[in-house]
Amino acid sequence: MKAGRTPSWGRRHWLTLAVLAVSVLVFVTALVLANQGRTHQAQSTALARVSYEQAMVVNVSAQQVGTDQNAVDPIETGTQEVLLRLTTGAFAGQTVSMKNYISTFNGLRLKDGDRITVYQYTDQDTGALDKVYFYEYDRTLPILGLLLAFFAVTVLVGGKTGLKSLLGLVLTVVCLIWILCPLLMKGADPLVLAFGLCVFVSVVSFVILGGVRRKTLCAILGTVAGMGLAALFGELAQRLCRITSYSMYSTDSLLDEFKNIQLQGIPLHIHGLLTAGIIISSLGAVMDVAMSLSSAIQELKSVNPGLGRGRLWRSAMNIGKDMVGTMTNTLILAFVGSSLIMLIYLWSLDLTARQLLTSSFFAVEVISSLSSSIGVILAVPLTALFGSVLYGGGRAEAK
Repeated sequence: MKAGRTPSWGRRHWLTLAVLAVSVLVFVTALVLANQGRTHQAQSTALARVSYEQAMVVNVSAQQVGTDQNAVDPIETGTQEVLLRLTTGAFAGQTVSMKNYISTFNGLRLKDGDRITVYQYTDQDTGALDKVYFYEYDRTLPILGLLLAFFAVTVLVGGKTGLKSLLGLVLTVVCLIWILCPLLMKGADPLVLAFGLCVFVSVVSFVILGGVRRKTLCAILGTVAGMGLAALFGELAQRLCRITSYSMYSTDSLLDEFKNIQLQGIPLHIHGLLTAGIIISSLGAVMDVAMSLSSAIQELKSVNPGLGRGRLWRSAMNIGKDMVGTMTNTLILAFVGSSLIMLIYLWSLDLTARQLLTSSFFAVEVISSLSSSIGVILAVPLTALFGSVLYGGGRAEAK
């Protein structure tokens, strides 16, 4: 190389490219293995002749719709005679009649031109269309529009960094849906699998955002340590409160379905799902704290290269203390918000403090929220420690 010539981008970032190349190989391999031989054995015989297709309302020929007098809110109830044209599936183009039942909690009023999703039964002997029922509005286009708006705002405001964050988001979604779920259905341990995938997601996301640098390494170490401690606290809390994944209130209505899945020969583990959920729910907040604190440590070092480990540690902790209050509050509010309906229901029962404190629902929510919050809180001193060690004895890192 000639003197004074600036190295190419590829040479300057060869390590980042190497890590991303290995990550892509691992990701593709895991995706293929997770979905290899995937079947729908858990479906019942009745569901085997049901398909969900799209349709358009041609005409609402008759309806008897009124307002539920017993409901506080103005809720419509009644029935409609609807003429549909199927637009997808084996019977696309066919026009069929359907009765739409509108009730307080199920069913929605249809209008001419509505695009909906229906579930249709076919005769097992002849293969002819048997019955068609209204399932839901077709929300494909609105949801795609919302996603497009989200992507546009993220890129417009965040620029290249926003685009990189979207890549990390897509990776996270694919890992948690198309890798985590299939592997769980194949008998993988929920705790080990969730932790491993979250570590993989955090490493790749940080490398995409900042490349392979000391700041990235500091953030990765802080994130992994925070998630690990959240999982450890969650396991200890479950043992202390005598709570298992079978105690999750949101799973109670699905336990019979899970048992049916297991009876089909699918080795789905329920034990460990609670801790796996704690790890996943803490990931975003821990990553946020770890990267923010790592960036702050890098800035401190660049402004004052003479800062030693002790001074960096104290400064990072002062910054981290301000993060703890808001991030912990965010996690608690997220758990309360997701369980708001159940919270209102429990309040309506006028339970005593003893009833509430001894309920499995309350214990599960407390364990989940506190475990995730502890992971976030402990990520602060750990990230500060890693950052002070990585930056304290060396020169400032180039941005």
